[in-house]
Amino acid sequence: MSFEKLRIASTNRRTLLPFVGSLRDFDLLVAIGAADEKGTPLGFKQLVLLELAPPTTLQRRLNALVGNRTIRRSALRGDGRRVCYSLTPKSLAAFRKYFLKMNF
Repeated sequence: MSFEKLRIASTNRRTLLPFVGSLRDFDLLVAIGAADEKGTPLGFKQLVLLELAPPTTLQRRLNALVGNRTIRRSALRGDGRRVCYSLTPKSLAAFRKYFLKMNF
């Protein structure tokens, strides 16, 4: 185990992903990005089922991330009543830089 590597990862995360306020936000963004990458963007219900936070806290975090343009909320194709979440191009670019820097 190397705490120096963890320190470097933490520093890179703060530097390259300044829009990530907490580790829970990081987990939420990773879940949204992974689903979007697979072509199956997540809706609110799917995010609740991941148990990343209680539903009201999750809604508050999602609203904050939409508000600072880290993620976008859009209607699902074929069913305009349901919304899904995806990373914005700015967020995707920042995550790419982070992954390259961390050699993932």
